[in-house]
Amino acid sequence: MLKTWTQFTDSLNEELSLLQKEYREYFKFMLDCYDVSSPTKLSDEKKSEFFDNIKKYWVKGKGTTKNLDDIKIDICGKTEKED
Repeated sequence: MLKTWTQFTDSLNEELSLLQKEYREYFKFMLDCYDVSSPTKLSDEKKSEFFDNIKKYWVKGKGTTKNLDDIKIDICGKTEKED
């Protein structure tokens, strides 16, 4: 039996494929780009833009279409190094 939330989430992560893990990290990255913890915190217009960008930079079954730094430049005009 699992004892902590961390153990539970770790057990879920073990069952995910490498691509699923990559998508999860990509989604978190996109949330960071929009400076929110959840898409529900965005206005309707920004939420639509957020999901359009999710689709724009992710190819199902393959992964991201660009390097994450390049995506960040496209979305908000800066890189991780400039934060």
